[in-house]
Amino acid sequence: MKIMRAVLGVCLFISLGLTGCATLGKAVKVGGQLAGYQELESMGDSMEKSDREFTEEEKYYIGRTVGASLLADAPWKNEAQLTLYLNEVGNTLAMASSRPEMYHGYHFAALVEKNANAFACPGGFLFISTGLLGICQTEDELAAVLAHEIAHIIMEHPMEAIQASHQREAAASLVKFGLRKAGESQGELQQLSGLFDNVVKDVVKAVAQGYSREKEQDADLLAVEILCQAGYSPKALADVLGRMEGHSGYHGDPKVRAKKILETIETKGKTPAVYAQRDKRFKQVSGH
Repeated sequence: MKIMRAVLGVCLFISLGLTGCATLGKAVKVGGQLAGYQELESMGDSMEKSDREFTEEEKYYIGRTVGASLLADAPWKNEAQLTLYLNEVGNTLAMASSRPEMYHGYHFAALVEKNANAFACPGGFLFISTGLLGICQTEDELAAVLAHEIAHIIMEHPMEAIQASHQREAAASLVKFGLRKAGESQGELQQLSGLFDNVVKDVVKAVAQGYSREKEQDADLLAVEILCQAGYSPKALADVLGRMEGHSGYHGDPKVRAKKILETIETKGKTPAVYAQRDKRFKQVSGH
């Protein structure tokens, strides 16, 4: 019954919705104390100490690791002219944002992937799939996609996702500990499996979902600001979203997001115009 007392202590904290790493660590620590398990108490103590802010250098190396993982699934489109073009447009947007500099700058690249998607990694690494690049019809639309990803980085959405993942990993470690200890009793093993089944399902669900719709909308609205500051048409973001319906790798209803963007633009009055020279440059590089 010792292990069950530990589980009940942890589940009490989780049921209250206190899911921060330090709070979960405290729950594990208390659970270990209740059950008399030094190993569990030490695990909770380590989790509490791990709840800290990452340095910019750490974010950079985390981003490199995440980027390498993406490249393992979808190869880099190795075209020098395209990569240079993406970085010119991307860094123009970054310079117009509230976060013009990163630890080692911003880096933009295209991935050979048919699904329409884009990724913002910590430390300023941003990727756009060839599928999404094919949906963009103008440089302003490409800029809109990149501005949206820059907005995710400015608002620390990638780091929040990684920290949430770290919390899930901590929960998974707790599950393994509980199951190992409960192995001494088949009855307790079955009880523990039932108690932690929802935790395991939450881990899988969170990994599959990515950013929430609220975060996507926040990134849209900040992207509008960045586009205006950089001299690009913010309407381009609504235009590209209008062609996103039915494409995989997408979060939120594109029509709803586009409508919200247009409503925001109306409140701004005059916005930057679209220039033919930019579209000509885009077509030359993208092959449209």
